[in-house]
Amino acid sequence: MRIVWISITPLLLAVAAYGQAAKPSTPATHSPTSPAASTTTAAEPAPPLHPITDTQVHELMVLTGTDKIKQQLTENVLRYFHQAAPPFMPKDVVDDLTASLDKADINTPVVATYKKYLSTEDATRVIEFYRTPSGRALVKATPLILGEAQRTAMQTGQQVMRDVVERHRPEIEAAQKTYQAQHAAPTSGGALGPTIAPTPGAPASGPSPSGSTPSGAGSSPSGTGPNGGTSTPAPVKPATPPTH
Repeated sequence: MRIVWISITPLLLAVAAYGQAAKPSTPATHSPTSPAASTTTAAEPAPPLHPITDTQVHELMVLTGTDKIKQQLTENVLRYFHQAAPPFMPKDVVDDLTASLDKADINTPVVATYKKYLSTEDATRVIEFYRTPSGRALVKATPLILGEAQRTAMQTGQQVMRDVVERHRPEIEAAQKTYQAQHAAPTSGGALGPTIAPTPGAPASGPSPSGSTPSGAGSSPSGTGPNGGTSTPAPVKPATPPTH
Protein backbone atom coordinates (compact mmCIF):
# COMPACT_ATOMS: atom_id res chain seq x y z
CA MET A 1 0.00 0.00 0.00
CA ARG A 2 2.89 2.35 0.82
CA ILE A 3 4.33 1.81 -2.68
CA VAL A 4 1.03 2.81 -4.25
CA TRP A 5 0.92 6.13 -2.39
CA ILE A 6 4.56 6.86 -3.17
CA SER A 7 3.80 6.32 -6.85
CA ILE A 8 0.69 8.49 -6.81
CA THR A 9 2.16 11.39 -4.82
CA PRO A 10 4.05 12.92 -7.80
CA LEU A 11 0.81 12.78 -9.77
CA LEU A 12 -1.08 14.75 -7.12
CA LEU A 13 1.72 17.30 -6.94
CA ALA A 14 1.73 17.66 -10.72
CA VAL A 15 -2.01 18.27 -10.84
CA ALA A 16 -1.71 20.80 -8.01
CA ALA A 17 1.11 22.56 -9.85
CA TYR A 18 -1.01 22.80 -12.97
CA GLY A 19 -3.87 24.24 -10.93
CA GLN A 20 -1.49 26.97 -9.76
CA ALA A 21 -0.33 27.74 -13.30
CA ALA A 22 -3.62 27.46 -15.20
CA LYS A 23 -4.94 30.96 -14.87
CA PRO A 24 -6.98 32.96 -17.39
CA SER A 25 -4.87 35.16 -19.62
CA THR A 26 -7.29 38.08 -19.45
CA PRO A 27 -5.43 41.36 -18.89
CA ALA A 28 -6.02 42.89 -15.48
CA THR A 29 -8.85 45.37 -15.16
CA HIS A 30 -9.88 47.57 -12.26
CA SER A 31 -13.34 48.52 -11.11
CA PRO A 32 -14.11 52.09 -10.03
CA THR A 33 -14.33 50.99 -6.40
CA SER A 34 -11.01 49.12 -6.41
CA PRO A 35 -8.16 50.66 -4.41
CA ALA A 36 -5.09 51.91 -6.21
CA ALA A 37 -2.67 49.20 -7.23
CA SER A 38 0.51 48.88 -5.20
CA THR A 39 3.63 46.77 -5.23
CA THR A 40 2.76 45.24 -1.86
CA THR A 41 0.03 42.71 -1.18
CA ALA A 42 -3.11 44.70 -0.36
CA ALA A 43 -6.30 43.61 1.34
CA GLU A 44 -8.96 42.17 -0.94
CA PRO A 45 -11.03 45.03 -2.36
CA ALA A 46 -14.72 45.36 -1.70
CA PRO A 47 -16.92 44.06 -4.53
CA PRO A 48 -18.19 46.70 -6.97
CA LEU A 49 -21.53 48.31 -6.29
CA HIS A 50 -22.82 47.18 -9.70
CA PRO A 51 -21.00 43.94 -10.53
CA ILE A 52 -20.61 42.59 -14.04
CA THR A 53 -23.63 40.64 -15.31
CA ASP A 54 -23.61 36.97 -16.27
CA THR A 55 -24.13 37.90 -19.92
CA GLN A 56 -21.17 40.26 -19.84
CA VAL A 57 -18.98 37.60 -18.21
CA HIS A 58 -19.76 35.07 -20.92
CA GLU A 59 -19.22 37.61 -23.71
CA LEU A 60 -15.93 38.73 -22.18
CA MET A 61 -14.79 35.13 -21.82
CA VAL A 62 -15.60 34.44 -25.49
CA LEU A 63 -13.77 37.58 -26.64
CA THR A 64 -10.68 36.77 -24.57
CA GLY A 65 -10.68 33.02 -25.24
CA THR A 66 -11.14 32.07 -21.61
CA ASP A 67 -14.38 30.28 -22.45
CA LYS A 68 -12.17 27.30 -23.35
CA ILE A 69 -10.73 27.10 -19.84
CA LYS A 70 -12.65 23.92 -19.01
CA GLN A 71 -11.45 22.16 -22.15
CA GLN A 72 -7.88 23.25 -21.48
CA LEU A 73 -8.14 22.16 -17.84
CA THR A 74 -9.42 18.72 -18.83
CA GLU A 75 -6.73 18.19 -21.46
CA ASN A 76 -3.88 19.32 -19.23
CA VAL A 77 -4.98 17.39 -16.15
CA LEU A 78 -5.36 14.21 -18.19
CA ARG A 79 -1.96 14.72 -19.79
CA TYR A 80 -0.32 15.21 -16.39
CA PHE A 81 -2.22 12.19 -15.09
CA HIS A 82 -0.99 9.91 -17.88
CA GLN A 83 2.60 11.12 -17.47
CA ALA A 84 2.75 10.82 -13.69
CA ALA A 85 0.45 7.86 -12.98
CA PRO A 86 2.11 4.51 -12.17
CA PRO A 87 1.89 1.85 -14.89
CA PHE A 88 -0.54 -0.25 -12.85
CA MET A 89 -3.19 2.50 -12.71
CA PRO A 90 -6.51 0.81 -13.62
CA LYS A 91 -8.33 2.07 -16.71
CA ASP A 92 -11.47 2.58 -14.61
CA VAL A 93 -9.67 5.35 -12.71
CA VAL A 94 -8.77 7.16 -15.94
CA ASP A 95 -12.31 6.81 -17.26
CA ASP A 96 -13.75 8.08 -13.97
CA LEU A 97 -11.38 11.07 -13.99
CA THR A 98 -12.34 11.98 -17.57
CA ALA A 99 -16.07 11.76 -16.82
CA SER A 100 -15.70 13.69 -13.55
CA LEU A 101 -13.77 16.50 -15.24
CA ASP A 102 -16.44 16.68 -17.93
CA LYS A 103 -19.14 17.07 -15.26
CA ALA A 104 -17.17 19.58 -13.18
CA ASP A 105 -18.81 23.00 -12.91
CA ILE A 106 -16.14 25.54 -13.84
CA ASN A 107 -18.35 28.38 -15.05
CA THR A 108 -20.20 29.09 -11.79
CA PRO A 109 -17.10 29.88 -9.69
CA VAL A 110 -15.52 31.76 -12.62
CA VAL A 111 -18.57 34.01 -12.99
CA ALA A 112 -18.59 34.62 -9.24
CA THR A 113 -14.93 35.63 -9.39
CA TYR A 114 -15.59 38.16 -12.16
CA LYS A 115 -18.39 39.66 -10.07
CA LYS A 116 -16.05 40.15 -7.12
CA TYR A 117 -13.67 42.40 -9.01
CA LEU A 118 -15.32 43.88 -12.12
CA SER A 119 -18.19 46.32 -12.34
CA THR A 120 -20.75 46.33 -15.11
CA GLU A 121 -19.59 49.81 -16.16
CA ASP A 122 -16.00 48.65 -16.58
CA ALA A 123 -17.14 45.48 -18.30
CA THR A 124 -19.01 47.51 -20.91
CA ARG A 125 -15.89 49.49 -21.82
CA VAL A 126 -13.64 46.42 -21.73
CA ILE A 127 -15.97 44.51 -24.06
CA GLU A 128 -16.03 47.45 -26.45
CA PHE A 129 -12.23 47.47 -26.49
CA TYR A 130 -11.90 43.74 -27.14
CA ARG A 131 -14.22 44.08 -30.12
CA THR A 132 -11.76 46.47 -31.79
CA PRO A 133 -8.73 45.36 -33.87
CA SER A 134 -6.44 46.50 -31.05
CA GLY A 135 -8.37 44.42 -28.54
CA ARG A 136 -8.22 41.33 -30.74
CA ALA A 137 -4.49 41.87 -31.22
CA LEU A 138 -4.02 42.04 -27.46
CA VAL A 139 -5.95 38.79 -27.00
CA LYS A 140 -3.63 37.02 -29.46
CA ALA A 141 -0.47 38.49 -27.97
CA THR A 142 -1.30 38.02 -24.30
CA PRO A 143 -0.57 34.24 -24.07
CA LEU A 144 2.74 34.75 -25.91
CA ILE A 145 3.72 37.64 -23.66
CA LEU A 146 2.83 35.78 -20.47
CA GLY A 147 4.57 32.59 -21.61
CA GLU A 148 7.79 34.39 -22.49
CA ALA A 149 7.67 36.45 -19.30
CA GLN A 150 7.27 33.29 -17.20
CA ARG A 151 10.18 31.58 -18.95
CA THR A 152 12.37 34.64 -18.48
CA ALA A 153 11.46 34.89 -14.81
CA MET A 154 12.23 31.19 -14.29
CA GLN A 155 15.60 31.45 -16.06
CA THR A 156 16.49 34.55 -14.06
CA GLY A 157 15.57 32.87 -10.79
CA GLN A 158 17.63 29.78 -11.63
CA GLN A 159 20.66 31.89 -12.56
CA VAL A 160 20.40 33.90 -9.34
CA MET A 161 20.24 30.65 -7.37
CA ARG A 162 23.37 29.30 -9.11
CA ASP A 163 25.24 32.56 -8.49
CA VAL A 164 24.37 32.59 -4.78
CA VAL A 165 25.40 28.94 -4.34
CA GLU A 166 28.69 29.62 -6.12
CA ARG A 167 29.45 32.63 -3.90
CA HIS A 168 28.89 30.52 -0.78
CA ARG A 169 30.58 27.35 -2.05
CA PRO A 170 33.38 27.27 0.59
CA GLU A 171 30.84 27.85 3.34
CA ILE A 172 28.57 25.12 1.98
CA GLU A 173 31.44 22.64 1.66
CA ALA A 174 32.58 23.35 5.23
CA ALA A 175 29.03 22.85 6.51
CA GLN A 176 28.81 19.60 4.55
CA LYS A 177 32.00 18.26 6.18
CA THR A 178 30.74 19.24 9.62
CA TYR A 179 27.40 17.57 9.01
CA GLN A 180 29.02 14.38 7.71
CA ALA A 181 31.35 14.24 10.73
CA GLN A 182 28.45 14.66 13.13
CA HIS A 183 26.35 12.02 11.40
CA ALA A 184 29.14 9.55 10.57
CA ALA A 185 28.36 5.86 11.00
CA PRO A 186 29.94 4.16 14.08
CA THR A 187 33.33 2.61 13.27
CA SER A 188 34.00 0.40 16.30
CA GLY A 189 32.43 -0.98 19.44
CA GLY A 190 28.94 -0.42 18.06
CA ALA A 191 28.85 2.98 19.68
CA LEU A 192 25.96 5.22 18.80
CA GLY A 193 26.78 8.73 17.68
CA PRO A 194 30.20 10.42 17.62
CA THR A 195 32.87 9.21 20.02
CA ILE A 196 33.86 11.74 22.71
CA ALA A 197 37.41 11.43 24.06
CA PRO A 198 37.53 10.96 27.87
CA THR A 199 39.04 13.63 30.06
CA PRO A 200 42.70 12.80 30.93
CA GLY A 201 42.95 11.17 34.38
CA ALA A 202 39.24 10.45 34.59
CA PRO A 203 38.13 6.83 35.12
CA ALA A 204 36.67 5.14 32.09
CA SER A 205 32.90 4.85 32.08
CA GLY A 206 30.66 2.10 30.84
CA PRO A 207 30.64 -1.68 31.40
CA SER A 208 33.83 -3.69 30.95
CA PRO A 209 34.06 -6.24 28.10
CA SER A 210 33.38 -9.08 30.52
CA GLY A 211 30.16 -7.48 31.63
CA SER A 212 31.44 -6.77 35.14
CA THR A 213 30.61 -3.71 37.20
CA PRO A 214 31.97 -0.44 35.75
CA SER A 215 35.35 0.55 37.07
CA GLY A 216 35.25 2.76 40.10
CA ALA A 217 32.07 1.07 41.35
CA GLY A 218 33.89 -1.77 43.10
CA SER A 219 36.71 -4.27 42.73
CA SER A 220 36.65 -6.69 39.81
CA PRO A 221 37.01 -10.46 40.44
CA SER A 222 40.55 -10.41 39.03
CA GLY A 223 41.71 -7.81 41.55
CA THR A 224 42.12 -4.96 39.09
CA GLY A 225 41.80 -1.62 40.82
CA PRO A 226 39.95 1.43 39.54
CA ASN A 227 43.11 2.95 38.02
CA GLY A 228 44.16 -0.17 36.16
CA GLY A 229 46.72 -1.40 38.80
CA THR A 230 46.60 -4.54 40.93
CA SER A 231 44.84 -4.04 44.22
CA THR A 232 45.42 -6.05 47.39
CA PRO A 233 42.23 -7.37 49.00
CA ALA A 234 41.71 -6.12 52.57
CA PRO A 235 42.56 -8.82 55.15
CA VAL A 236 39.65 -10.51 56.80
CA LYS A 237 39.74 -10.11 60.58
CA PRO A 238 38.74 -13.15 62.67
CA ALA A 239 35.61 -12.76 64.64
CA THR A 240 36.30 -11.78 68.26
CA PRO A 241 34.19 -13.64 70.79
CA PRO A 242 32.06 -11.38 72.88
CA THR A 243 33.36 -10.54 76.33
CA HIS A 244 31.24 -10.79 79.41
